[in-house]
Amino acid sequence: MDFINKVNAFAKAAADKTTEVIEDTKLKTQILSDEKSIRELEEKIGAHYYQQFLLGKEVDEAVLEYCTAISVHKANIKEKKAALNVEGKGTSGRSAEDPFSQE
Repeated sequence: MDFINKVNAFAKAAADKTTEVIEDTKLKTQILSDEKSIRELEEKIGAHYYQQFLLGKEVDEAVLEYCTAISVHKANIKEKKAALNVEGKGTSGRSAEDPFSQE
């Protein structure tokens, strides 16, 4: 009888622990979802201010610095894509859109 009681106690403890782990996982998943939503909203805020910058509208000094940095990065990307396009057509024939294409 004592053995059966021990097995039952062990099974109950395991079930309780499993329930606790499931609840913790649910909460962690919800936290990750909320954090993702925040990042998406922050991205939208940034896109709004960058659009204002592109339209020549006045933006806050700190935002202006970030917008200028984005513009520099975009110019760098454009130059590199152009280089890929020239190199791709001249050497391997790969597309500038996918420099790793093996077509």
